[in-house]
Amino acid sequence: MTDRTLRTTRRTALKTVGLLAFTGASGVAAGNPPGDGDDTLRRFSEVAVPGAQEVVTQKTWAYIATGDGFAVVDWRSPNRPERVGTFHAPGTGIADVKVDGDLLAVSSQGSEHDHGPGEDPDPDPDAEIGTHLYDVSDPADPEYLSTFQVPPDGVHNAHLVDDTLYVAKEAPFDESALIVVDVSDPTDPTELSRWVLEDVHPELDSVTNFVHDVYAQGDYAYLAYWDAGTRVLDVSDPTDPVEVSSFGETEDADKGDEGDPWNRVFASPGNAHYVQPSPDGDHVYVGAETYAGESGGIKVFDVTDFDDPQQVAEIEAEDRNDGIFADTSHNFDVTSNRLYTSWYDAGARVYDITDPVNPEQTYEYDPGGSSFWTAVRERGFVVVSDIGGGLVFLHEDRGKPGAPGFDGADSVPDHERGR
Repeated sequence: MTDRTLRTTRRTALKTVGLLAFTGASGVAAGNPPGDGDDTLRRFSEVAVPGAQEVVTQKTWAYIATGDGFAVVDWRSPNRPERVGTFHAPGTGIADVKVDGDLLAVSSQGSEHDHGPGEDPDPDPDAEIGTHLYDVSDPADPEYLSTFQVPPDGVHNAHLVDDTLYVAKEAPFDESALIVVDVSDPTDPTELSRWVLEDVHPELDSVTNFVHDVYAQGDYAYLAYWDAGTRVLDVSDPTDPVEVSSFGETEDADKGDEGDPWNRVFASPGNAHYVQPSPDGDHVYVGAETYAGESGGIKVFDVTDFDDPQQVAEIEAEDRNDGIFADTSHNFDVTSNRLYTSWYDAGARVYDITDPVNPEQTYEYDPGGSSFWTAVRERGFVVVSDIGGGLVFLHEDRGKPGAPGFDGADSVPDHERGR
Protein backbone atom coordinates (compact mmCIF):
# COMPACT_ATOMS: atom_id res chain seq x y z
CA MET A 1 0.00 0.00 0.00
CA THR A 2 1.39 3.39 -0.95
CA ASP A 3 1.80 6.32 1.40
CA ARG A 4 -0.86 8.09 -0.63
CA THR A 5 -3.29 5.25 0.04
CA LEU A 6 -2.54 5.32 3.73
CA ARG A 7 -3.46 8.98 3.84
CA THR A 8 -6.93 8.26 2.50
CA THR A 9 -9.54 8.95 5.16
CA ARG A 10 -12.64 6.96 6.03
CA ARG A 11 -14.65 9.91 4.74
CA THR A 12 -13.02 10.08 1.28
CA ALA A 13 -13.03 6.30 0.97
CA LEU A 14 -16.79 6.34 1.49
CA LYS A 15 -17.09 8.67 -1.48
CA THR A 16 -14.78 6.57 -3.63
CA VAL A 17 -16.15 3.08 -3.19
CA GLY A 18 -19.81 3.77 -2.46
CA LEU A 19 -19.92 1.69 0.70
CA LEU A 20 -23.57 2.32 1.33
CA ALA A 21 -24.28 -0.05 -1.53
CA PHE A 22 -22.90 -2.96 0.50
CA THR A 23 -25.49 -5.48 1.65
CA GLY A 24 -25.32 -8.61 3.73
CA ALA A 25 -26.67 -10.43 6.75
CA SER A 26 -27.89 -8.12 9.50
CA GLY A 27 -27.68 -8.61 13.23
CA VAL A 28 -30.42 -10.28 15.25
CA ALA A 29 -32.59 -9.06 18.11
CA ALA A 30 -31.14 -6.30 20.29
CA GLY A 31 -30.85 -7.25 23.94
CA ASN A 32 -34.02 -8.61 25.48
CA PRO A 33 -37.28 -7.44 23.89
CA PRO A 34 -39.51 -5.03 25.80
CA GLY A 35 -42.18 -6.32 28.12
CA ASP A 36 -45.93 -6.06 27.65
CA GLY A 37 -47.55 -2.66 27.30
CA ASP A 38 -46.82 0.47 25.30
CA ASP A 39 -43.05 0.63 24.75
CA THR A 40 -43.13 3.57 22.31
CA LEU A 41 -41.58 6.85 23.37
CA ARG A 42 -43.88 9.78 22.73
CA ARG A 43 -43.01 12.93 20.84
CA PHE A 44 -43.36 15.65 23.46
CA SER A 45 -42.00 18.46 21.27
CA GLU A 46 -39.65 19.15 18.38
CA VAL A 47 -37.62 21.92 16.81
CA ALA A 48 -36.28 22.13 13.26
CA VAL A 49 -32.49 22.44 13.00
CA PRO A 50 -31.37 22.17 9.36
CA GLY A 51 -28.25 20.03 9.04
CA ALA A 52 -28.58 18.53 12.54
CA GLN A 53 -26.02 15.90 13.52
CA GLU A 54 -24.51 15.56 17.02
CA VAL A 55 -26.41 17.15 19.91
CA VAL A 56 -25.21 17.78 23.44
CA THR A 57 -27.30 19.22 26.24
CA GLN A 58 -26.47 21.28 29.28
CA LYS A 59 -29.51 21.79 31.48
CA THR A 60 -31.93 23.98 29.51
CA TRP A 61 -29.74 24.46 26.43
CA ALA A 62 -28.89 22.19 23.52
CA TYR A 63 -26.00 22.62 21.08
CA ILE A 64 -26.16 20.94 17.67
CA ALA A 65 -23.52 20.39 14.98
CA THR A 66 -24.92 21.41 11.58
CA GLY A 67 -22.22 20.59 9.04
CA ASP A 68 -21.11 24.16 8.44
CA GLY A 69 -21.44 25.39 12.01
CA PHE A 70 -23.69 24.87 15.02
CA ALA A 71 -27.10 25.78 16.34
CA VAL A 72 -28.31 26.62 19.84
CA VAL A 73 -31.73 25.60 21.16
CA ASP A 74 -33.36 27.07 24.26
CA TRP A 75 -35.66 24.52 25.85
CA ARG A 76 -36.36 26.08 29.20
CA SER A 77 -39.95 25.39 28.19
CA PRO A 78 -39.74 21.76 27.00
CA ASN A 79 -43.06 22.01 25.18
CA ARG A 80 -41.81 25.04 23.20
CA PRO A 81 -38.13 24.55 22.31
CA GLU A 82 -36.74 27.46 20.33
CA ARG A 83 -33.76 27.61 18.01
CA VAL A 84 -32.23 30.91 19.12
CA GLY A 85 -29.46 30.95 16.58
CA THR A 86 -27.53 29.14 13.87
CA PHE A 87 -23.86 30.09 13.72
CA HIS A 88 -21.27 29.56 11.02
CA ALA A 89 -17.95 28.11 12.20
CA PRO A 90 -14.64 27.93 10.34
CA GLY A 91 -14.23 24.92 8.11
CA THR A 92 -16.60 22.25 6.84
CA GLY A 93 -17.74 18.78 7.85
CA ILE A 94 -18.73 19.92 11.35
CA ALA A 95 -20.31 16.85 12.94
CA ASP A 96 -19.29 17.15 16.59
CA VAL A 97 -19.92 19.60 19.43
CA LYS A 98 -19.13 19.36 23.15
CA VAL A 99 -19.93 21.72 26.01
CA ASP A 100 -18.65 22.09 29.55
CA GLY A 101 -19.68 25.07 31.62
CA ASP A 102 -19.18 28.25 29.59
CA LEU A 103 -17.00 26.61 26.93
CA LEU A 104 -18.22 25.05 23.69
CA ALA A 105 -15.98 22.96 21.42
CA VAL A 106 -16.94 22.71 17.73
CA SER A 107 -14.88 20.39 15.53
CA SER A 108 -14.37 20.77 11.78
CA GLN A 109 -12.94 18.28 9.31
CA GLY A 110 -11.89 20.50 6.43
CA SER A 111 -11.26 24.02 5.18
CA GLU A 112 -13.86 26.19 3.50
CA HIS A 113 -12.92 25.18 -0.02
CA ASP A 114 -12.42 21.43 0.09
CA HIS A 115 -14.81 18.44 0.19
CA GLY A 116 -15.90 18.72 -3.40
CA PRO A 117 -16.80 15.47 -5.19
CA GLY A 118 -13.66 13.38 -5.44
CA GLU A 119 -11.47 16.08 -3.90
CA ASP A 120 -8.90 15.43 -1.23
CA PRO A 121 -8.77 17.48 1.99
CA ASP A 122 -6.79 20.70 1.74
CA PRO A 123 -3.37 20.31 3.43
CA ASP A 124 -2.99 24.08 3.95
CA PRO A 125 -1.42 24.32 7.46
CA ASP A 126 -2.88 27.80 7.87
CA ALA A 127 -6.45 26.70 7.22
CA GLU A 128 -8.67 26.85 10.28
CA ILE A 129 -9.20 23.11 10.55
CA GLY A 130 -9.58 21.53 13.98
CA THR A 131 -11.57 22.28 17.12
CA HIS A 132 -12.98 25.78 17.58
CA LEU A 133 -13.65 27.16 21.05
CA TYR A 134 -16.55 29.47 21.94
CA ASP A 135 -17.60 31.32 25.08
CA VAL A 136 -21.25 30.37 25.71
CA SER A 137 -21.73 32.17 29.01
CA ASP A 138 -24.59 33.70 27.03
CA PRO A 139 -25.74 30.66 25.04
CA ALA A 140 -27.78 32.79 22.64
CA ASP A 141 -24.71 34.85 21.73
CA PRO A 142 -21.64 32.58 21.42
CA GLU A 143 -18.29 34.34 21.21
CA TYR A 144 -15.52 32.79 19.11
CA LEU A 145 -12.28 32.49 21.10
CA SER A 146 -9.76 30.41 19.18
CA THR A 147 -9.03 27.31 17.13
CA PHE A 148 -6.84 24.38 18.07
CA GLN A 149 -5.63 23.51 14.59
CA VAL A 150 -5.30 19.89 13.48
CA PRO A 151 -4.26 19.83 9.80
CA PRO A 152 -4.70 18.37 7.28
CA ASP A 153 -7.99 16.57 7.96
CA GLY A 154 -9.25 18.23 11.12
CA VAL A 155 -11.23 16.61 13.92
CA HIS A 156 -14.27 14.34 13.69
CA ASN A 157 -14.76 13.94 17.45
CA ALA A 158 -13.49 15.44 20.70
CA HIS A 159 -14.39 15.48 24.39
CA LEU A 160 -14.28 18.42 26.78
CA VAL A 161 -13.91 18.08 30.55
CA ASP A 162 -13.06 21.00 32.84
CA ASP A 163 -9.95 22.66 31.41
CA THR A 164 -8.92 19.76 29.17
CA LEU A 165 -9.88 19.02 25.58
CA TYR A 166 -9.35 15.47 24.31
CA VAL A 167 -9.05 15.45 20.51
CA ALA A 168 -9.50 12.26 18.50
CA LYS A 169 -7.31 12.88 15.46
CA GLU A 170 -8.80 10.18 13.30
CA ALA A 171 -7.16 10.90 9.97
CA PRO A 172 -4.92 10.50 8.08
CA PHE A 173 -4.96 6.99 9.51
CA ASP A 174 -1.17 6.78 9.58
CA GLU A 175 -1.15 9.89 11.81
CA SER A 176 -4.10 8.97 14.06
CA ALA A 177 -3.62 9.99 17.68
CA LEU A 178 -5.23 11.22 20.87
CA ILE A 179 -4.19 14.83 21.47
CA VAL A 180 -4.60 16.21 24.99
CA VAL A 181 -5.02 19.99 25.04
CA ASP A 182 -4.97 22.50 27.90
CA VAL A 183 -7.87 24.94 27.42
CA SER A 184 -7.63 26.68 30.80
CA ASP A 185 -7.01 29.75 28.67
CA PRO A 186 -9.42 29.06 25.80
CA THR A 187 -7.98 31.93 23.79
CA ASP A 188 -4.70 30.05 23.66
CA PRO A 189 -5.20 26.24 23.62
CA THR A 190 -1.94 24.39 24.25
CA GLU A 191 -1.07 20.80 23.38
CA LEU A 192 0.00 18.85 26.47
CA SER A 193 0.62 15.43 24.97
CA ARG A 194 -0.06 13.11 22.08
CA TRP A 195 -0.69 9.36 22.39
CA VAL A 196 -0.20 7.17 19.32
CA LEU A 197 -1.18 3.50 19.37
CA GLU A 198 1.68 2.20 17.22
CA ASP A 199 4.25 3.94 19.40
CA VAL A 200 3.18 1.60 22.21
CA HIS A 201 2.13 -1.35 20.06
CA PRO A 202 4.18 -1.39 16.82
CA GLU A 203 2.44 -4.59 15.77
CA LEU A 204 -0.85 -2.65 15.49
CA ASP A 205 0.43 -0.20 12.89
CA SER A 206 -2.38 -0.61 10.36
CA VAL A 207 -4.91 1.42 8.41
CA THR A 208 -7.57 -0.52 10.32
CA ASN A 209 -6.52 0.92 13.69
CA PHE A 210 -7.39 4.58 14.25
CA VAL A 211 -9.00 6.54 17.06
CA HIS A 212 -12.52 7.52 16.07
CA ASP A 213 -13.87 8.88 19.35
CA VAL A 214 -12.91 9.56 22.95
CA TYR A 215 -14.72 9.88 26.26
CA ALA A 216 -12.97 11.17 29.38
CA GLN A 217 -14.17 10.50 32.92
CA GLY A 218 -12.25 10.88 36.14
CA ASP A 219 -8.61 9.94 35.64
CA TYR A 220 -9.25 7.96 32.46
CA ALA A 221 -9.77 8.52 28.75
CA TYR A 222 -11.57 5.79 26.82
CA LEU A 223 -10.62 5.59 23.13
CA ALA A 224 -12.70 3.88 20.44
CA TYR A 225 -9.84 2.63 18.27
CA TRP A 226 -11.74 0.82 15.49
CA ASP A 227 -10.28 -2.68 14.94
CA ALA A 228 -7.80 -2.15 17.78
CA GLY A 229 -10.81 -2.12 20.12
CA THR A 230 -11.04 0.16 23.12
CA ARG A 231 -7.90 1.55 24.74
CA VAL A 232 -8.09 3.00 28.24
CA LEU A 233 -5.52 5.62 29.21
CA ASP A 234 -4.67 6.99 32.64
CA VAL A 235 -4.67 10.74 32.06
CA SER A 236 -4.28 11.83 35.68
CA ASP A 237 -1.07 13.41 34.38
CA PRO A 238 -2.33 14.90 31.11
CA THR A 239 1.22 15.48 29.93
CA ASP A 240 1.93 11.73 30.04
CA PRO A 241 -1.02 9.43 29.19
CA VAL A 242 -0.39 5.79 30.08
CA GLU A 243 -2.36 2.84 28.72
CA VAL A 244 -3.86 0.77 31.54
CA SER A 245 -6.27 -1.51 29.72
CA SER A 246 -7.55 -2.62 26.32
CA PHE A 247 -10.32 -4.88 25.08
CA GLY A 248 -12.31 -5.71 21.96
CA GLU A 249 -9.33 -5.90 19.61
CA THR A 250 -10.03 -8.07 16.55
CA GLU A 251 -7.96 -11.11 15.65
CA ASP A 252 -6.82 -9.37 12.46
CA ALA A 253 -5.85 -6.06 14.07
CA ASP A 254 -2.15 -6.91 13.70
CA LYS A 255 -2.30 -7.89 10.01
CA GLY A 256 -1.16 -4.49 8.83
CA ASP A 257 -1.62 -4.08 5.09
CA GLU A 258 -2.01 -7.79 4.38
CA GLY A 259 -4.92 -8.89 2.22
CA ASP A 260 -7.66 -6.26 1.90
CA PRO A 261 -7.30 -3.88 4.87
CA TRP A 262 -10.01 -1.52 3.58
CA ASN A 263 -12.52 -4.34 3.65
CA ARG A 264 -11.57 -4.93 7.27
CA VAL A 265 -12.05 -1.21 8.00
CA PHE A 266 -15.63 -1.18 6.75
CA ALA A 267 -16.81 -4.67 7.63
CA SER A 268 -17.48 -6.43 10.91
CA PRO A 269 -16.01 -7.55 13.25
CA GLY A 270 -14.35 -4.68 15.08
CA ASN A 271 -15.22 -1.07 14.15
CA ALA A 272 -15.14 0.37 17.69
CA HIS A 273 -16.87 3.65 16.90
CA TYR A 274 -18.25 5.13 20.12
CA VAL A 275 -17.38 4.42 23.76
CA GLN A 276 -18.75 5.56 27.11
CA PRO A 277 -18.22 4.18 30.62
CA SER A 278 -20.92 3.84 33.22
CA PRO A 279 -20.91 6.69 35.77
CA ASP A 280 -19.24 4.42 38.36
CA GLY A 281 -16.64 3.29 35.81
CA ASP A 282 -17.33 -0.42 36.39
CA HIS A 283 -18.60 -1.06 32.87
CA VAL A 284 -17.78 0.29 29.43
CA TYR A 285 -20.21 0.35 26.51
CA VAL A 286 -18.71 0.16 23.01
CA GLY A 287 -20.71 0.68 19.82
CA ALA A 288 -19.65 -0.61 16.41
CA GLU A 289 -20.43 1.22 13.16
CA THR A 290 -20.33 -1.15 10.20
CA TYR A 291 -20.89 -0.93 6.47
CA ALA A 292 -20.57 -4.58 5.46
CA GLY A 293 -20.86 -7.97 7.11
CA GLU A 294 -23.26 -7.52 10.02
CA SER A 295 -24.83 -4.32 11.35
CA GLY A 296 -22.89 -3.12 14.38
CA GLY A 297 -24.26 -3.48 17.90
CA ILE A 298 -23.18 -2.40 21.39
CA LYS A 299 -20.93 -4.53 23.59
CA VAL A 300 -20.74 -4.29 27.36
CA PHE A 301 -17.44 -4.86 29.17
CA ASP A 302 -16.84 -5.36 32.89
CA VAL A 303 -13.69 -3.36 33.69
CA THR A 304 -13.67 -3.59 37.47
CA ASP A 305 -10.26 -5.19 36.94
CA PHE A 306 -8.39 -3.28 34.23
CA ASP A 307 -5.95 -6.18 34.01
CA ASP A 308 -8.73 -8.59 33.12
CA PRO A 309 -11.62 -6.85 31.29
CA GLN A 310 -14.46 -9.16 30.30
CA GLN A 311 -17.26 -8.81 27.79
CA VAL A 312 -20.48 -9.55 29.70
CA ALA A 313 -23.22 -8.66 27.23
CA GLU A 314 -24.00 -7.54 23.69
CA ILE A 315 -26.95 -5.64 22.31
CA GLU A 316 -27.21 -6.74 18.71
CA ALA A 317 -28.56 -4.65 15.86
CA GLU A 318 -32.03 -5.43 14.55
CA ASP A 319 -32.78 -6.15 10.92
CA ARG A 320 -35.25 -3.36 10.13
CA ASN A 321 -33.99 -1.87 6.85
CA ASP A 322 -32.31 -2.89 3.62
CA GLY A 323 -28.55 -3.29 3.81
CA ILE A 324 -26.15 -3.09 6.73
CA PHE A 325 -25.43 0.55 7.49
CA ALA A 326 -29.03 1.69 8.05
CA ASP A 327 -29.40 -0.56 11.12
CA THR A 328 -25.99 -0.07 12.71
CA SER A 329 -25.49 1.58 16.09
CA HIS A 330 -24.35 5.16 16.42
CA ASN A 331 -23.85 7.46 19.41
CA PHE A 332 -25.48 6.87 22.79
CA ASP A 333 -25.68 8.01 26.41
CA VAL A 334 -25.11 5.98 29.58
CA THR A 335 -26.61 6.74 33.00
CA SER A 336 -26.46 4.68 36.20
CA ASN A 337 -29.32 2.42 35.10
CA ARG A 338 -30.28 3.32 31.53
CA LEU A 339 -28.68 3.22 28.09
CA TYR A 340 -30.07 5.65 25.48
CA THR A 341 -29.15 4.55 21.96
CA SER A 342 -29.46 5.63 18.33
CA TRP A 343 -29.46 3.26 15.37
CA TYR A 344 -29.58 5.52 12.30
CA ASP A 345 -32.65 4.49 10.25
CA ALA A 346 -33.64 1.86 12.83
CA GLY A 347 -34.74 4.35 15.48
CA ALA A 348 -33.76 5.20 19.04
CA ARG A 349 -34.06 2.72 21.91
CA VAL A 350 -33.78 2.76 25.68
CA TYR A 351 -32.38 -0.16 27.70
CA ASP A 352 -32.57 -0.92 31.40
CA ILE A 353 -28.98 -1.66 32.43
CA THR A 354 -29.59 -2.01 36.16
CA ASP A 355 -28.06 -5.42 35.54
CA PRO A 356 -25.39 -4.68 32.89
CA VAL A 357 -25.10 -8.38 32.15
CA ASN A 358 -28.72 -8.45 31.05
CA PRO A 359 -29.74 -5.26 29.20
CA GLU A 360 -33.50 -5.11 28.66
CA GLN A 361 -35.18 -2.89 26.11
CA THR A 362 -37.84 -0.73 27.71
CA TYR A 363 -38.78 1.90 25.11
CA GLU A 364 -38.15 2.78 21.49
CA TYR A 365 -38.92 5.47 18.94
CA ASP A 366 -38.87 4.43 15.28
CA PRO A 367 -41.38 6.56 13.37
CA GLY A 368 -40.05 5.76 9.90
CA GLY A 369 -38.51 8.32 7.60
CA SER A 370 -36.02 9.44 10.25
CA SER A 371 -32.36 8.70 10.83
CA PHE A 372 -30.84 9.32 14.26
CA TRP A 373 -27.35 10.53 15.10
CA THR A 374 -27.54 10.31 18.87
CA ALA A 375 -29.80 10.02 21.90
CA VAL A 376 -29.13 11.71 25.24
CA ARG A 377 -30.96 11.94 28.56
CA GLU A 378 -31.67 15.35 30.05
CA ARG A 379 -34.32 16.71 32.45
CA GLY A 380 -36.47 13.58 32.24
CA PHE A 381 -36.54 13.58 28.42
CA VAL A 382 -34.79 11.60 25.74
CA VAL A 383 -33.36 14.10 23.24
CA VAL A 384 -32.63 12.70 19.80
CA SER A 385 -31.14 14.38 16.74
CA ASP A 386 -32.88 13.46 13.50
CA ILE A 387 -30.09 13.82 10.93
CA GLY A 388 -30.53 16.89 8.79
CA GLY A 389 -33.88 17.82 10.32
CA GLY A 390 -33.72 18.78 13.98
CA LEU A 391 -34.32 17.68 17.54
CA VAL A 392 -37.13 15.58 18.96
CA PHE A 393 -37.85 15.64 22.69
CA LEU A 394 -39.26 12.28 23.73
CA HIS A 395 -41.02 11.19 26.91
CA GLU A 396 -42.16 7.84 28.24
CA ASP A 397 -45.83 8.76 28.72
CA ARG A 398 -46.31 12.43 27.77
CA GLY A 399 -46.84 13.62 24.21
CA LYS A 400 -48.03 12.15 20.95
CA PRO A 401 -46.89 9.25 18.79
CA GLY A 402 -45.58 9.74 15.30
CA ALA A 403 -42.83 11.36 13.29
CA PRO A 404 -41.66 14.97 13.59
CA GLY A 405 -43.03 17.52 11.15
CA PHE A 406 -39.69 18.69 9.79
CA ASP A 407 -37.81 17.07 6.89
CA GLY A 408 -34.97 14.86 8.04
CA ALA A 409 -32.02 13.09 6.46
CA ASP A 410 -33.72 12.43 3.15
CA SER A 411 -33.79 16.18 2.54
CA VAL A 412 -30.03 16.64 2.96
CA PRO A 413 -27.80 15.94 -0.08
CA ASP A 414 -24.85 13.65 0.69
CA HIS A 415 -25.80 13.39 4.35
CA GLU A 416 -24.26 9.91 4.40
CA ARG A 417 -20.84 11.53 4.04
CA GLY A 418 -20.81 12.95 7.55
CA ARG A 419 -21.69 9.72 9.28
